[in-house]
Amino acid sequence: MELAVWGHPATELPAGKDSAADIETWLGKLRDAGVSIYIPFVTGGARPVFGGELLGEAERDLFGPVIEVAHSLGIEVHPIIGLGRVTPGFSETEGFYVPLASPGEDLPSWSARWVDPAWEENVATICAVSRQLLDDYDCDGLHMDAVRYANSVVLNEHPCVCERCREARKEWLGKEVPDEEDLANPGVTALEIQMREDFVRGLAEELREICDERELPLSLAGRARYLKDAVPEGQNWAQWSADGLLDFVCSMSYNPCFDRFQRFVEQHTRILEGSDTRLYAGVGRKSSLGTLSPEDMIRQFEYLDEVGVEGACIFSARALEDEDFRLLAGFMAQAG
Repeated sequence: MELAVWGHPATELPAGKDSAADIETWLGKLRDAGVSIYIPFVTGGARPVFGGELLGEAERDLFGPVIEVAHSLGIEVHPIIGLGRVTPGFSETEGFYVPLASPGEDLPSWSARWVDPAWEENVATICAVSRQLLDDYDCDGLHMDAVRYANSVVLNEHPCVCERCREARKEWLGKEVPDEEDLANPGVTALEIQMREDFVRGLAEELREICDERELPLSLAGRARYLKDAVPEGQNWAQWSADGLLDFVCSMSYNPCFDRFQRFVEQHTRILEGSDTRLYAGVGRKSSLGTLSPEDMIRQFEYLDEVGVEGACIFSARALEDEDFRLLAGFMAQAG
């Protein structure tokens, strides 16, 4: 089994504790635990942690030293790029998801300033940042996160009414903004989802071309609830896999409930059957859904090994502690 981990180098290696020796100590712990792929967030937060002018001045060029040390330890590095708040958009004032909402209605804070793929300027910016990362650093691939619209729990009742979505909706709905009757119409829902899918997939296809030009793999953090979340949000990763857009999917299947985790893995294995896309099931040591004990985390890995899943991806590196590293190393040595 191949073991990957999502990482946050800016917090794992804070300023002042980010020397080459510090980086080697940290990544060495991951390597000794059996991790072979490090998937870091490098563009989020206040400032990026890599050099260049596209996103403004870097907080510090941490990515270069990280990738150099990782390679010396035999660890691949696949930096994260994406929508939402993963990569800044082209503008501070335009290009965001604008939810249809009643006056004074409060919506979750995460739904604000979500970079919207309906704006071709956003797609161009994300692609330019991707090219810079792959050309300036010795990356082993590219990983997409939040390549979708905002969470379906809000999106289903609050479709985007930004300028570009309004324009696109006029072509198939005949008007810019759906009303209450439209939102209850399955036909309108189907075309609304198709519109989102077209925008989101457009970005995925361009990133696929960028990776193909460099003969590098493209992967995705795939929403766990495929029909409830992934499809409505425009992230039809099963179809993308069938069409050859993805080399592997790190499904966001992390859940402290073993039965629910098992059901996710069974579904994801089934919907990827027949494609060449590999499944790296997400295992959440700590997430918004809860916390696994080190022993329960290993139980999920043992299940993946039993059913023959090719890989796993831990959320996230900064959640791992000494006991996790010890148990992971033992499991990986046994799993082979």
